[in-house]
Amino acid sequence: MDIQQLKNFLILCETLNYREASERINIVQPALSRQIQQLEEQVGAMLFDRNKRNVNLTEAGNYFRIECDRIVHDFEKAVSKTAQIHRGEAGEIRIGHSSSAMQTILPSFLVKVKSILPDIRTNLEETANRQLVEMLLNRKADIGFAPNLLPPSDIQSKLIYEENFVVLLPKNHPISVDNFTDLSVFAHENFILPPLAVGYGYVEIILQMCQQHGFNPNIVHESAHSMSVQRLVEAGMGVSIEPQSSVRGIDMEIKVIELKSIPQKAQMKMLWLKERTGELERFLEMI
Repeated sequence: MDIQQLKNFLILCETLNYREASERINIVQPALSRQIQQLEEQVGAMLFDRNKRNVNLTEAGNYFRIECDRIVHDFEKAVSKTAQIHRGEAGEIRIGHSSSAMQTILPSFLVKVKSILPDIRTNLEETANRQLVEMLLNRKADIGFAPNLLPPSDIQSKLIYEENFVVLLPKNHPISVDNFTDLSVFAHENFILPPLAVGYGYVEIILQMCQQHGFNPNIVHESAHSMSVQRLVEAGMGVSIEPQSSVRGIDMEIKVIELKSIPQKAQMKMLWLKERTGELERFLEMI
């Protein structure tokens, strides 16, 4: 029993005429008769009532028709989807990302993907840099977006854009845009930053910025999630440094000072497993 045999059975169910069905299938009538007889033997049931004038489905044949119709439909759908996945036109794209990526490049990228590949499903997970590296290496993510990540040799990266860092302060903090001079004014502040162990390049850049202004930040709270950091700043638990885009559109009681004169920039990178470059080429072109 194979799919073509089931398709031929369905055509006969539709026509209830061996001559007409055999013409549509493009085989001789005796061959179709043998196929149906073999099918009945394999199923163990009479599928058609036959006489010289009429061919009609039996009760068992009608049930088998319904099930065969579903089986053939599912098979053809599977074949089509498999070909689409091979061409990168369907399936699932799993994306790990920083919070600042969601505020900038990611929404427009997803719109682009959906317009070109309407059948593809996207799976998003906000991650810290270290977790993103592990997800890419373990193939739990297909591509990633993260700031200032220093990837291992197995991971390829592409710089998408650069932006300034900003200092986040509680609303009532005495330092403001008007009296800010440089980062050294925060030498004695409590800082809220991602854990160094999960920052992978991003936290090192922030530490470097502070050290170049004569101090090591006093880190009193650690969080890998931007929203948590911002809430802690709002509550007066300390100050923080983040990419400018991470505060885009937020409505919190915090102040923001853009670090325009500092050479270090937040560099948003797209990352993927190097050995999967060919497989992901369509998505790399979209970005």
